[in-house]
Order: sequence, then C-alpha cells, then structure tokens
Amino acid sequence: MSPLDINIIRSKFPFLKTIKNKDFIYFDNAATTQKPETVINAISNFYTNENSNIHRSVHRIGAVATKKYEDTRWIVKDFISARSAEEIVFTSGATEAINLVANSFVKPMLCETDIILASSLEHHANLIPWQMIAKETGATIKMLPIKKAEFIQNSLEQEELDYTINLVELKEFLSTHGDRVKFIAAQHISNVNGGIQDVKELTKLAHSFNIPILIDGAQAAAHIEVNVQDIGCDFYCFSGHKIFGPTGVGVLFGKSLLLKRFQPYQYGGGIVQRVENASTIFREAPQNLEAGTPNIAGVIGMGAAIKFITNVGLQNIQKQELSLKKYLRSKLNKIEGISIYQGHNSLKLNKLFSSPVFSFNVNGVHHYDLAVLLAENNILVRSGDLCSQTFMRVLGVSGCVRASLSFYNTRAEIDAFLLSLKKAIKLLKG
Repeated sequence: MSPLDINIIRSKFPFLKTIKNKDFIYFDNAATTQKPETVINAISNFYTNENSNIHRSVHRIGAVATKKYEDTRWIVKDFISARSAEEIVFTSGATEAINLVANSFVKPMLCETDIILASSLEHHANLIPWQMIAKETGATIKMLPIKKAEFIQNSLEQEELDYTINLVELKEFLSTHGDRVKFIAAQHISNVNGGIQDVKELTKLAHSFNIPILIDGAQAAAHIEVNVQDIGCDFYCFSGHKIFGPTGVGVLFGKSLLLKRFQPYQYGGGIVQRVENASTIFREAPQNLEAGTPNIAGVIGMGAAIKFITNVGLQNIQKQELSLKKYLRSKLNKIEGISIYQGHNSLKLNKLFSSPVFSFNVNGVHHYDLAVLLAENNILVRSGDLCSQTFMRVLGVSGCVRASLSFYNTRAEIDAFLLSLKKAIKLLKG
C-alpha cells in the first residue's frame, strides 16, 4: 500500500468512519490508538468460531486457538527482530512487563548497597516499579543525567532543544559507581514530548559496565522500526493498544539467557512441569511467566494489528506522520504565548521521523480548561501530568495539553483543531 491513500486508510478504522463519530477529531493517539477492522474481526472471529482455552485441549478448536496464539509469538518476534520466539513473553501490557522484570529478575539480585538507574523523563509505569523494589530491598534509585533545554517560544529552533539522557555524564557516573549499578531502565520515545532516546548507545554504555537494561517501547512500536538485536537491549516492552491492537495485552522481549533466570512472579496453571504436595518444578521461559488462562483474543488481535502495520509499511506511516507533524508545528508556532514541549530525534537516529506528539501550554490559560473546551468541540486531546509528574517538574509546569497524532489523521483535522484551539484561547483569555 504505497503511497498511502489516506481515505482508504481511514475507511479501515470503524471509529473514524461511523456516523456518530464523524465529527470527532481524535488527537489522543499517545494514550491509545484506534483499531482497524482486521483487528476487530480477528477478535470477533475468535469468540464466534474458535473460543477455547489453549495449551490444554486435545480437540480441534483448542488446537486452532493454541496455534493462533503461538503464531502471534512468531509475528512479534519478526516485528521487533528478536532472535527467537522463545524470547517473547505475553503480558497485559507494558506496565505488567516492567513489573515482571522488576520483581522476577531485578529484585532478587538487589542488596542495600546497590543502585537502580531510571530517569525523570519516564512514564510512571517505568519509574514506580523501580522505586518500590528499591524500597523493599534497601537499594537506591537514582536518576539518569539528562540534557536540559531552554525553551524558545514560537521558534523551530526549539525542536532541536529537547530533554535526552546525557551519555557523557552517565559514563562519568558509571566510571565511579558502575560496580554498584545493577540495572538501568529508560524510555525509547517520550509520551510527553516525543523525544527519541539513543537507546543503542545507551545500551552499549550500560553493557560496557556489565549492567542489564530495559527499554520501554510503549510509544515507539507504532512509529519506528524496532530491532532489539540492533539495539542490543536485554529487555524491551510495549502495549498492544498503542499499536492499533486491543487493550489488556502487551509484550516483554527478554534475552533467553536472562529469562531463564526469572523467578515466576505469578503462579497457576500452564507454567508447571511437575507438582508435588510440597514442591513444584516449573517449565522454561516464556511459558513459566504466563500463568493461568491468558488474554487469548487479545494476543490474536495484537497479531492482527502487527500484520496491519506491516501491510501498510512503517516507512509509509513515518512519512505520513512526519508530514502531519511539520504542518501542525508550523501552525502552532504562530500562536501567541504558546510554549511547545516537543522533543527531537536524538542524534538523528532516523532522519525521516520524530514522534508526532505535541505537548503545550498557553500563557494565562489552564491546560484543563483548554482541553475541556476542545472536547466540547469534539477535539479529543489529553491534559494533565500525562502520567509523568517527574517530567512535569523538569519542565516547570503542573501539566499541559497533549495533541498526539497518528498516520490516519489529516491536515483538515489539524486545521479544525487549530480553529477550535484559537477560539478556546480567546474565550479563556476574555
């Protein structure tokens, strides 16, 4: 499907073409994406024709369900270029994936003198789990050094002034404290400003001090090619609902040798090899990390979503999103009193693209009031701290408005958004 015909693309998303939603402009894609018909049909078909448990039944329907579930493991493996399907663990989302790594891998190896490194740029899901296991073990959590930027209002130069991890300062810190640092967790793309971290260089630096690293790819997988072998990271995670798939399902990639060290963090059926009255022998990963009946329909739906992305083509998606991003940015720059908190593509990792996330405030206007007025005009955006209060403090604000685009959005929608935004600002400023 190249080049993209946006009308054909939009016709594949029921939410975007149903009569009751025809006037909605959906600019909240960093929160969750809309679902194409192929995903909805895959889920519906499972419940209509193939509803069965997996890995347990000898009947044909059970075999079909099991095959589709396990086929998705291979689909994910290819999607992120993992070495083996055995490196793919299905979870309820990125949040559970991070908690799984924290509790099953990192926590058992921590002691009071150890350090975990995360960053103040993270979504709460990639910060709080590390805080909790540090508290439970007596270890210390420290923030990765970041490059701070001064904001230049109404200027394209601001696009080059983002908040990224300062690898030079990090190397200096690890040179003196590296033996105490047991784990590093960092985002791939920010849900606040769309900035893209140089996760490959970050991983190289971590590994030069023998430190394992997790990359939170929740905001990346729908926008850029993810190659975990090229990145070299030990763990990578993302959620299905942010890649045009269903809610309640996600992925943890983990290197095979490290997954074998995991202690199961939930217990139940499907993860055991042998059970005695007082002891249990568990299966190997990834099966021993997927206790109980999983979200079978969700996994199948996520597989359909990845096929959809593959058929459209990530390069096509990137080109469309880059065009929309440049257009919206050029228009926002002309609004008086606006501060745009938008990151850039760290070290130009992909010259075609940086994430189409626009977080902003307007002088003299509260972000919540602005979002409410936009919602009254059927413009769907996000406001608040965006589940990243620490990043808000770095920015020096309590919250902001976030308009986040996807490739199925249009310039006409951007024009309507801008018209409503200007009217809302005028009304709120009196």
